[in-house]
Amino acid sequence: MPQNQSGTGITRRRMIGVTGAGVATTLLAGCGSGGTAETDSDGGTEESTDSGGGSGEQALMWEYGFPNTQGVEPVWRNTFEAKYEELAGEELTISRFAYEDLRQKFLTGARTGDPDAIEGTLSHFSEYLAAGHLAQLDDLANELDYFDGYIDNAIDAMRYQGDLYALPYEGNARAFFVRQDILDELGQDIPETVSDFHEVGRMINEEYDDVVAYHNCTKDGSVRAFQEFMSHIYQHTDNMYVPEGDSWSLNVEAETIGQVFDNWYYQMYAVDNPVADPDDLGTGWQTNDPGYINGNYAFIEGGTWIRNWTSGENINDSDTAQDILDNKTQIAHFPRGEGASKGTFLEIKPVMANAHSDQLEKAKTAVQAYTHPDVLSEGMAQDPEASGSAMTPVHEDVESTIDSENWEALTEIFETGRALAQVTWGPVREEFYTYMQQVAYGETDPYDAGEQFHSALQDLESEI
Repeated sequence: MPQNQSGTGITRRRMIGVTGAGVATTLLAGCGSGGTAETDSDGGTEESTDSGGGSGEQALMWEYGFPNTQGVEPVWRNTFEAKYEELAGEELTISRFAYEDLRQKFLTGARTGDPDAIEGTLSHFSEYLAAGHLAQLDDLANELDYFDGYIDNAIDAMRYQGDLYALPYEGNARAFFVRQDILDELGQDIPETVSDFHEVGRMINEEYDDVVAYHNCTKDGSVRAFQEFMSHIYQHTDNMYVPEGDSWSLNVEAETIGQVFDNWYYQMYAVDNPVADPDDLGTGWQTNDPGYINGNYAFIEGGTWIRNWTSGENINDSDTAQDILDNKTQIAHFPRGEGASKGTFLEIKPVMANAHSDQLEKAKTAVQAYTHPDVLSEGMAQDPEASGSAMTPVHEDVESTIDSENWEALTEIFETGRALAQVTWGPVREEFYTYMQQVAYGETDPYDAGEQFHSALQDLESEI
């Protein structure tokens, strides 16, 4: 399991009530689960006209997590509102904002006391911590008789230096999507090692004219490209950076970075017999996800949002897409390189209380209601627009909505995921795109790029 972000090795249960110090610095990454394929921007333009909150009034919550499809009953939101009213003895006011609007409004206006509670992404969580806007929730956790049921790595992502600042309500982990029917035709098993993957991938390219073995994201600036890279880094370490006093220390070797560059970028695109298609270089999730669903690729890296993506302008044929996802896809752990073990990038979405609220107990009640196992079970599972959000539950009392045996591995993979540490990932990502593309385009030896990137990461220790 992932190490606690305090770096102490103390178990999650012993950490309840431990006092930490400091606030987190900015985290820049994150891909919203909730049915979206990527959040290069925080996504969406919709904004509600609801308003309310303030001292002595109903508590106010801002969110963008509930599905909001016209004509579809908002079961999940209704279940949450009923749970809040049961716990608080009064109603709650909810305002809906697109994530980028929600983030900006909270960063600039949280000190007014509104909203009292807020839902968001993991990148928001770190920025709000850095701004001093989040209330500690250890006292709330101590009161919850179901707290120990939250998945360990999901709770670990909600901490900073031993203190709890949020509760999780949904998440997903990057997984290996496999066209099992193609492997069956070739008499091959799902590759468990990278060398076997390369061999099988090249075999697929030789035997099929209409299918390319693999695609991953190599677009400059793509959030997904960085998340895919981190999925393979997390096969070697629990965290790329670990706390060291008041700063951070790099926790991965140059050789490891070089190996990841070689296995997943150089061998994919730059060698004479590549596993992927060099014509796909520079593309992102917009090629990756629908490409797999349309039958163009035998392997990709993806998540729960793909499960029900069978229609829309990017899907060539709904029946074909449904058949591929229902009958021809097998979910697996990523193939592992030398010295690697099971691990992957973890995305978790938090619910938080405003430290400046003058109705802090109501704020904490909103956090409790939003993340309550009853709400997650009854609301998310019954809301047809939220089924993907409940495929990999963050609490042991919530049953997964996975209805296919081929997809059941997602729940195990989810528990091997690691969340990004609360550092400023923007500079790290910018360095990554440079070296990743140099390797993928064959401009730099992967191990030389690993050494250079490693040196750049060490230089960033004092800045993040």
